[in-house]
Amino acid sequence: MKKFGKLLAAGILVLTLTGGSVAFAEQTIDGREGDTSGDVQVNGIIGSFDNTTPGPDPEPTDQWINVTIPTKALFYTTESSNHTEIVAPSYTVTNNSAKGVYVEVSQVKDAQDIAEIDELLINDIELIGSGSTTLVAEELFELGDNTSSSKADTFTFTGTATPTDPDEEVNPSFKLVLSFEPVLD
Repeated sequence: MKKFGKLLAAGILVLTLTGGSVAFAEQTIDGREGDTSGDVQVNGIIGSFDNTTPGPDPEPTDQWINVTIPTKALFYTTESSNHTEIVAPSYTVTNNSAKGVYVEVSQVKDAQDIAEIDELLINDIELIGSGSTTLVAEELFELGDNTSSSKADTFTFTGTATPTDPDEEVNPSFKLVLSFEPVLD
């Protein structure tokens, strides 16, 4: 009976730690079929949750998110196109978590001086069209877990512009909001 009490206490601890809101698969023990007992797998998290190593899903599951992104990015026009072609370096997003992560382009905010941009894409997702933000939130890519060869992926900017005066520098800017969601098994 002592063992059962410890098992029950561990189960209550997990439910308490997670707020009792975790949905798990169920099993039915039916004595008519000769079943008189059943096993319940109990997992716990004691101490600080480490999202870089495999373990049970925490509550909230957003604790799995551990991603490295650039703090700044740059796009620019090319002189060879008379400043109508937009290009950019490639930027890397790396997943440090033991779970995969969905990366979404969710918002363009605080846009400044974008009137001369005809089209600006991040990979194949339109951010700006005809001098206005046009983004509809969309998945950029899915990253594998931190042991996977797909734990990192890149983005870049491409597009076109129609400068009022190609010899005059204009500095468009905005904040690109990337959102993340863990890939749960």
